[in-house]
Amino acid sequence: MRSLVLICFWLMVGTTVWAQAVAIGESHSGDAALAYHWVHTNAPPDGGCGCFPLNGGGISASWNFGTRLAAVGEFSVDHTSNALSSSRSLTLTSYLGGARYYLPRPWMHGDHALQPFVQVLVGGAHAGGGMAGVADGTSAFAGRLGGGVDLPLRPGIAIRLIQADYYMTTFKNGADDRQNNILIGAGVSFRWFR
Repeated sequence: MRSLVLICFWLMVGTTVWAQAVAIGESHSGDAALAYHWVHTNAPPDGGCGCFPLNGGGISASWNFGTRLAAVGEFSVDHTSNALSSSRSLTLTSYLGGARYYLPRPWMHGDHALQPFVQVLVGGAHAGGGMAGVADGTSAFAGRLGGGVDLPLRPGIAIRLIQADYYMTTFKNGADDRQNNILIGAGVSFRWFR
Protein backbone atom coordinates (compact mmCIF):
# COMPACT_ATOMS: atom_id res chain seq x y z
CA MET A 1 0.00 0.00 0.00
CA ARG A 2 2.81 2.42 0.90
CA SER A 3 4.42 1.77 -2.50
CA LEU A 4 1.19 2.62 -4.29
CA VAL A 5 0.82 5.88 -2.36
CA LEU A 6 4.41 6.92 -3.18
CA ILE A 7 4.01 6.06 -6.87
CA CYS A 8 0.79 8.11 -7.03
CA PHE A 9 2.55 11.03 -5.31
CA TRP A 10 5.38 11.03 -7.87
CA LEU A 11 2.92 10.76 -10.75
CA MET A 12 1.04 13.82 -9.44
CA VAL A 13 4.31 15.76 -9.04
CA GLY A 14 5.42 14.80 -12.55
CA THR A 15 2.06 15.75 -14.07
CA THR A 16 2.13 19.15 -12.34
CA VAL A 17 5.67 19.89 -13.51
CA TRP A 18 4.81 18.79 -17.05
CA ALA A 19 1.75 21.06 -17.15
CA GLN A 20 3.83 24.04 -16.00
CA ALA A 21 6.55 23.32 -18.58
CA VAL A 22 4.00 23.11 -21.40
CA ALA A 23 2.35 26.33 -20.24
CA ILE A 24 5.61 28.31 -20.53
CA GLY A 25 6.64 26.67 -23.81
CA GLU A 26 9.63 24.64 -22.64
CA SER A 27 10.97 22.11 -25.12
CA HIS A 28 10.95 18.54 -23.89
CA SER A 29 13.42 15.77 -24.46
CA GLY A 30 14.09 12.41 -22.91
CA ASP A 31 16.12 9.25 -23.10
CA ALA A 32 16.01 5.49 -22.95
CA ALA A 33 18.97 3.85 -21.22
CA LEU A 34 20.35 0.32 -20.97
CA ALA A 35 22.63 -0.30 -18.00
CA TYR A 36 24.69 -3.06 -16.38
CA HIS A 37 24.22 -3.28 -12.58
CA TRP A 38 26.38 -4.68 -9.81
CA VAL A 39 24.48 -4.78 -6.50
CA HIS A 40 26.17 -5.37 -3.14
CA THR A 41 23.43 -6.79 -0.93
CA ASN A 42 23.15 -7.83 2.71
CA ALA A 43 20.12 -10.10 2.56
CA PRO A 44 20.68 -12.36 5.62
CA PRO A 45 19.50 -10.96 8.99
CA ASP A 46 22.03 -12.92 11.09
CA GLY A 47 23.78 -9.92 12.63
CA GLY A 48 26.83 -10.05 10.38
CA CYS A 49 27.14 -8.57 6.94
CA GLY A 50 26.24 -11.73 5.04
CA CYS A 51 27.03 -9.67 1.95
CA PHE A 52 27.20 -10.97 -1.60
CA PRO A 53 27.02 -9.46 -5.10
CA LEU A 54 24.25 -9.60 -7.68
CA ASN A 55 24.78 -8.91 -11.39
CA GLY A 56 22.14 -7.78 -13.82
CA GLY A 57 20.82 -4.84 -15.72
CA GLY A 58 18.09 -2.35 -16.16
CA ILE A 59 16.20 -0.35 -18.72
CA SER A 60 15.03 3.13 -17.93
CA ALA A 61 13.25 5.98 -19.65
CA SER A 62 13.07 9.64 -18.76
CA TRP A 63 11.15 12.68 -19.90
CA ASN A 64 12.78 16.06 -19.30
CA PHE A 65 10.81 19.07 -18.08
CA GLY A 66 13.03 21.99 -18.99
CA THR A 67 16.79 21.68 -18.66
CA ARG A 68 17.15 20.41 -15.08
CA LEU A 69 14.24 18.16 -14.04
CA ALA A 70 13.15 14.80 -15.47
CA ALA A 71 10.61 12.12 -14.59
CA VAL A 72 12.20 8.63 -14.64
CA GLY A 73 10.89 5.08 -14.78
CA GLU A 74 13.11 2.01 -14.46
CA PHE A 75 12.76 -1.77 -14.59
CA SER A 76 15.72 -3.92 -13.51
CA VAL A 77 16.62 -7.54 -12.80
CA ASP A 78 19.68 -8.55 -10.74
CA HIS A 79 20.66 -12.16 -10.01
CA THR A 80 23.19 -14.48 -8.38
CA SER A 81 23.21 -18.26 -8.55
CA ASN A 82 25.68 -18.81 -5.68
CA ALA A 83 24.80 -16.49 -2.81
CA LEU A 84 27.25 -16.71 0.11
CA SER A 85 29.29 -19.36 -1.76
CA SER A 86 26.36 -21.78 -1.72
CA SER A 87 24.09 -23.15 -4.41
CA ARG A 88 21.25 -20.85 -3.34
CA SER A 89 20.13 -18.22 -5.82
CA LEU A 90 18.52 -14.81 -5.53
CA THR A 91 16.77 -12.81 -8.23
CA LEU A 92 15.78 -9.25 -7.36
CA THR A 93 13.39 -7.55 -9.78
CA SER A 94 12.47 -3.90 -9.29
CA TYR A 95 10.08 -1.46 -10.91
CA LEU A 96 10.69 2.12 -9.83
CA GLY A 97 9.70 5.67 -10.76
CA GLY A 98 10.75 9.08 -9.58
CA ALA A 99 12.60 12.27 -10.37
CA ARG A 100 16.05 13.13 -11.70
CA TYR A 101 17.76 16.51 -11.32
CA TYR A 102 20.62 17.48 -13.66
CA LEU A 103 23.24 19.46 -11.74
CA PRO A 104 24.50 22.78 -13.11
CA ARG A 105 27.79 22.57 -15.02
CA PRO A 106 29.40 26.03 -14.77
CA TRP A 107 32.92 24.62 -15.18
CA MET A 108 32.12 22.53 -18.28
CA HIS A 109 30.97 23.67 -21.72
CA GLY A 110 30.45 22.19 -25.16
CA ASP A 111 28.68 19.25 -26.72
CA HIS A 112 30.75 16.66 -24.82
CA ALA A 113 30.61 18.22 -21.34
CA LEU A 114 29.91 15.74 -18.52
CA GLN A 115 26.31 15.82 -17.25
CA PRO A 116 26.07 14.89 -13.53
CA PHE A 117 22.67 14.09 -12.03
CA VAL A 118 21.02 13.05 -8.78
CA GLN A 119 17.82 11.02 -8.56
CA VAL A 120 15.30 9.48 -6.21
CA LEU A 121 13.27 6.45 -7.29
CA VAL A 122 10.55 4.60 -5.38
CA GLY A 123 8.35 1.64 -6.17
CA GLY A 124 8.37 -2.10 -5.65
CA ALA A 125 10.67 -5.09 -5.85
CA HIS A 126 10.17 -8.85 -6.09
CA ALA A 127 12.47 -11.47 -4.54
CA GLY A 128 12.79 -15.03 -5.76
CA GLY A 129 15.14 -17.97 -5.23
CA GLY A 130 16.44 -20.00 -2.32
CA MET A 131 18.29 -17.07 -0.73
CA ALA A 132 15.09 -15.01 -0.52
CA GLY A 133 14.00 -17.11 2.47
CA VAL A 134 10.72 -15.88 3.98
CA ALA A 135 10.51 -13.25 1.22
CA ASP A 136 10.60 -15.81 -1.62
CA GLY A 137 7.99 -14.94 -4.21
CA THR A 138 6.88 -11.78 -2.43
CA SER A 139 6.92 -8.11 -3.32
CA ALA A 140 7.99 -5.23 -1.10
CA PHE A 141 8.75 -1.52 -1.12
CA ALA A 142 12.01 -0.47 -2.79
CA GLY A 143 13.72 2.87 -3.07
CA ARG A 144 16.94 4.21 -4.51
CA LEU A 145 18.76 7.46 -3.85
CA GLY A 146 21.90 8.36 -5.76
CA GLY A 147 23.21 9.80 -8.96
CA GLY A 148 25.54 9.44 -11.86
CA VAL A 149 27.44 11.07 -14.70
CA ASP A 150 26.58 10.95 -18.40
CA LEU A 151 29.07 11.73 -21.19
CA PRO A 152 27.35 12.89 -24.42
CA LEU A 153 29.06 11.43 -27.49
CA ARG A 154 26.68 12.68 -30.18
CA PRO A 155 23.34 14.51 -30.00
CA GLY A 156 21.45 11.19 -29.73
CA ILE A 157 23.87 9.02 -27.69
CA ALA A 158 25.50 9.34 -24.27
CA ILE A 159 27.52 6.94 -22.15
CA ARG A 160 26.50 6.56 -18.51
CA LEU A 161 30.02 6.49 -17.10
CA ILE A 162 28.94 5.69 -13.55
CA GLN A 163 25.80 5.44 -11.50
CA ALA A 164 25.88 4.85 -7.74
CA ASP A 165 22.72 4.44 -5.64
CA TYR A 166 21.80 3.50 -2.09
CA TYR A 167 19.20 0.78 -2.73
CA MET A 168 16.80 -0.09 0.10
CA THR A 169 14.27 -2.93 0.08
CA THR A 170 11.85 -4.06 2.81
CA PHE A 171 11.53 -7.81 2.34
CA LYS A 172 10.60 -9.90 5.37
CA ASN A 173 13.74 -11.50 6.77
CA GLY A 174 12.80 -12.58 10.30
CA ALA A 175 14.65 -9.64 11.89
CA ASP A 176 14.29 -6.00 10.83
CA ASP A 177 12.66 -6.54 7.40
CA ARG A 178 15.09 -4.12 5.75
CA GLN A 179 17.97 -4.60 3.32
CA ASN A 180 20.55 -1.86 2.72
CA ASN A 181 22.15 -2.39 -0.67
CA ILE A 182 24.53 -0.47 -2.93
CA LEU A 183 24.02 -0.39 -6.70
CA ILE A 184 26.84 0.52 -9.10
CA GLY A 185 26.04 0.75 -12.80
CA ALA A 186 27.15 1.92 -16.23
CA GLY A 187 25.56 1.87 -19.65
CA VAL A 188 24.42 3.74 -22.72
CA SER A 189 21.65 6.30 -23.14
CA PHE A 190 19.73 6.99 -26.37
CA ARG A 191 18.27 10.50 -26.41
CA TRP A 192 15.52 12.21 -28.38
CA PHE A 193 14.76 15.88 -28.77
CA ARG A 194 11.58 17.80 -29.47
